[in-house]
Amino acid sequence: IILITSVIAIFSVVYSLMLKDYYRSESLLISADSQTSSSLSQYSGLASLAGIGLPGSSGDSVYEMIAIIKSREFVKHLMTFEGVVPSLMAPKTYDPSTGRLIFDSEDYTEETKEWIRSPVNNNIEPSYLEVHKAYLGSLSVIQDKETRLISITFEHISPLFAKELVSLVIKEATSLKREKDIRTSSKALTYLKEELSKTSLIEIKGSINQLIESQLETMMMAKVKDEYSLVIIEPPFVPEKKSKPF
Repeated sequence: IILITSVIAIFSVVYSLMLKDYYRSESLLISADSQTSSSLSQYSGLASLAGIGLPGSSGDSVYEMIAIIKSREFVKHLMTFEGVVPSLMAPKTYDPSTGRLIFDSEDYTEETKEWIRSPVNNNIEPSYLEVHKAYLGSLSVIQDKETRLISITFEHISPLFAKELVSLVIKEATSLKREKDIRTSSKALTYLKEELSKTSLIEIKGSINQLIESQLETMMMAKVKDEYSLVIIEPPFVPEKKSKPF
């Protein structure tokens, strides 16, 4: 019994020493959207028939942002930034003295930025589906139901990359949402102005003017607010202590 216990203990110690240290960076955010105003809610039916979206509740905006952050299309966008794919798909070790992430030489050559790994589904370079799987495996996006705060965390062997990726996710998700809302509002305004010129009914004109006002407000907020859709309460940080193994 003593022998077996000793062997297991030694094996456990050796195994734990072989495990990579992981670090978790986190950011706390809150939705910047206000609840739909009662003055506009009465026109929701007309807006729906016209295919126009009114400013929604903060809950709807949060769900949309979370869906964007976790989507495959968003990962495709992140893959266009230098260093993201190899940092997700080929990390080997992290040198804390230099802050440098060392890549697996059997998969990726940092000097030439070329992939040399064994093909996966006939692809030498990682596909966006592979990257998406690795990305979601280390990412967590959760909203607290009571405080309504949104927590975005990312875990990686490099504390610097963990912080940088959380920052990049927030910046690019906000940017894409901003661009989408501006395009949508621009199309809606063009349509509404055309419809306004066609009708002579005072009630319909009033309804359309309210819809135009809501779209102008959306476009204005998208263009002038630095923190659009999400407001950062606690910015991402470079973790000093490992999150695992414990």
